[in-house]
Amino acid sequence: MQDNSKTEIIYKYINQNFQNHIPLEEIANQVSMTVPAFCRYFKKTSGKTFTKIVNEYRVVHATKLLSETQLSITDICFDCGFNNFSHFNKIFKEFTGKSASKYRQELKQILQ
Repeated sequence: MQDNSKTEIIYKYINQNFQNHIPLEEIANQVSMTVPAFCRYFKKTSGKTFTKIVNEYRVVHATKLLSETQLSITDICFDCGFNNFSHFNKIFKEFTGKSASKYRQELKQILQ
């Protein structure tokens, strides 16, 4: 399997499944690799861990929901595939530099 087709399969899988828990065994099986080999390959090709990339997809989705819906931040957290609210807040803040509520609040001010 070519490297770029492996990468394509991985990102397509993440895109379709980021709202659910993705076990490493499951994603490694998608590209016929063992978990350790997959983790090394993914880190080497993307420069980030698999978990970090999945969390980025989730946060991007969360920012979209924060701007386009009136869903509660808790609902958005779970809709994006996080299963723990404090973990969601931590990752969201790491990624955007602010909390989800502050992010939404600032968006509203811009749009007024």
